[in-house]
Amino acid sequence: MNEISLYILTYNSEQYLSKILDKLKNVVDEILIVDSGSSDSTQQIVERYKNTRFIFNKFENFKQQRMFAEKNCKFDMILFLDSDELPCDQLVESIRNIKKSGFEHHAYRIARYWNVLQKDVRAIYPICSPDHPIKLYNRKFCSFKNSALNHASPSGYLSQSIVKGKLSHFTFETKKILKNKVEHYSDMDAKELIRKGKKSNNLKIIFNPVGAFVKWYLIKGGYKDGITGIHLGKYAYDYTKKKYLKAKNYRKNFHTHK
Repeated sequence: MNEISLYILTYNSEQYLSKILDKLKNVVDEILIVDSGSSDSTQQIVERYKNTRFIFNKFENFKQQRMFAEKNCKFDMILFLDSDELPCDQLVESIRNIKKSGFEHHAYRIARYWNVLQKDVRAIYPICSPDHPIKLYNRKFCSFKNSALNHASPSGYLSQSIVKGKLSHFTFETKKILKNKVEHYSDMDAKELIRKGKKSNNLKIIFNPVGAFVKWYLIKGGYKDGITGIHLGKYAYDYTKKKYLKAKNYRKNFHTHK
């Protein structure tokens, strides 16, 4: 059984979706789109493709959304992409060849190159570019059940390999989107801190953001990315500060209303 299910999480994802589906429609055996309430033409684009299902599921966090998608896939081998991750031709052919020869491993990693504010970058908190996330896996052996809420990644595999080719990840196209994502992602990470029982005190709120800026702008090479690197250094600072500040406030409100 060499069938592959592809799922993509969407929310107003019309910009790149057709390009992704055109690349992979003849490689995978089903396509599942899990949408969290798009108001653009995402659903209309999906309806043009065969062997494709469009399912709405209210978004709570990435872990929950990916587990929902995984459960609704028909086949055990699952390829998952974000709606702004474009596979190159070599990657598509590599997946085709792996499928033909049979899946020797439980999980497969793919090189992913990040493009932020319309520029290829070296780092965006908390990821260096390229990174090599697992993007193809067998759900019999690994899943997202032990994953973080935000930076969700499958675990449980006993063998893994790297697929030749790359993904180009086009994200945060404008400074407004970047600012909105700081609020959204820091909120999920604050809840993750609480879930793991980690402390959030004034020292962390003051000093950890400075450490994040130094690490991702200076040590990880963000300064080499020009003005975009400066924006992403500030993103690391704001993200970290808001994460700890929100976690502290959530705990305070919880104890106040307890």
